[in-house]
Amino acid sequence: MNSVISFLVNDFLTTPTLLIGLLILLGYILQKAGPVKTVTGTISAMVGLQLIIFGGNQFSSVFKPITTAVCDATGIQGYIMDSYAMKAASQEALGDAFGWMAYVFLIAFAVNLLLVLFGKYTKMKGIFLTGNAGTAHSQAMLWLIMANFALPSVATIIISGILVGIYWAVSTTLAAGVVDEVTDGGGFTVGHNQQIGIWFFGRLAPKLAGKKRIDCEDMKLPGWLAIFNNNVASVAILMFVFVGLFCIPLGISGIEELSGGTHWLVYLIMVGIQFSMYMVILLQGVRMLCSELTASFQGIQQKIVPDAIPAIDVAALLPFSPNAATFGFLFCTLGTVFSMAILLVTGSSMMMLPGFTPLFFSGGPIGVVANKKGGLRAVIICCFLLGVIQTFGTCWAITQVHYAAATGWSGMFDLSTVWPAVIQILRWIGNLFGITI
Repeated sequence: MNSVISFLVNDFLTTPTLLIGLLILLGYILQKAGPVKTVTGTISAMVGLQLIIFGGNQFSSVFKPITTAVCDATGIQGYIMDSYAMKAASQEALGDAFGWMAYVFLIAFAVNLLLVLFGKYTKMKGIFLTGNAGTAHSQAMLWLIMANFALPSVATIIISGILVGIYWAVSTTLAAGVVDEVTDGGGFTVGHNQQIGIWFFGRLAPKLAGKKRIDCEDMKLPGWLAIFNNNVASVAILMFVFVGLFCIPLGISGIEELSGGTHWLVYLIMVGIQFSMYMVILLQGVRMLCSELTASFQGIQQKIVPDAIPAIDVAALLPFSPNAATFGFLFCTLGTVFSMAILLVTGSSMMMLPGFTPLFFSGGPIGVVANKKGGLRAVIICCFLLGVIQTFGTCWAITQVHYAAATGWSGMFDLSTVWPAVIQILRWIGNLFGITI
């Protein structure tokens, strides 16, 4: 039994490429699309998703050592806003109970499917398919429930799984309408860590558009600034400038040490080029995946689960407005730095250190949404506000894990707002029955 569960959680359900491939295959079979289209469509979708995952992972792998080097150089210590830091901290805090995560994940997946299957009554549509984020959610919720409530192990596992499953179904469904508008009917929703953030800013952005709405993708700059009208060039140049400014505390010698001996200017130029390259890879992956998803998932919707929508990695939104994604990242970073300054000035016992993941994979997609709904002005305001909310929300979440050795928390919108709010409400209820710690 344990080997079966281990296979499902560690090898199958948490490998989104395999899961998406199975769903695409099933969709084409139900449509009787024929063996050639079924095989080629399934493989194309799997390759497309793998390109999205690869591009997203490479963004983080380029920036993570830079962040670490700057923190070491400045001597700043604090909690890291990063999904990987949260996963490591939760695994350490859970100790022997870490293995329960597999059961939480399976319960959550079953609850999500049931809520969508009975969508006629629940109105739920999104099926969460991003396995790597799903395991992080299972760990985090298990950690929060154990840290706050004196419950038996079975009750802890079941409650954690139900809460995660409900979150997956509700949040992906809330985001679906906004995602559909942003992608011009892409046929998917987002399943990651900021679905409710996408819904929230999707409603806020139109109110911030102003009288003269400027679309980030339609900006036509004069003279030599026209180079920024090209997405590939603009991403490379802006990231070169941003990373260069971010690395100022390292000095030239520090940058060259970080680069392994490469000249500092060459290193910074190549970082910008790499960012642009990974954006191109993402764009190609989204094109391949979305075309197959739209075509094949109709079979599942018609024959098995009416109105079901696959919820995939948030990186799939980035190519739909590359300029807005870059601006979203930059202004989310500024909002985070502003919030860090407030924590410093007020003498807070907590200092939040920005990881690349919440800056780019929340800031970028929210920037895409804000641009679609309200243009450049909405991107600037929404993403700056996003940085502030994520920073102070992480402070709130950290107070709920009750673990002095915790190194960090996800930092993304949903896990810094909705999750601590749910735990706070459950604590108030638990106090009535004497089960809170």
